[in-house]
Amino acid sequence: MTVGGWVTMLVSLVFVWGLTGWCFWRVLKSPEDEKVPGGFGP
Repeated sequence: MTVGGWVTMLVSLVFVWGLTGWCFWRVLKSPEDEKVPGGFGP
């Protein structure tokens, strides 16, 4: 594979893994100010 192919592959992998990590972080972080609407919880 040429150098350009390696660079393209590495850039795309970094982008995909970064986006995946960011999405997981956004979904799994627990916001402190989120309130449960009345009647739906204890």
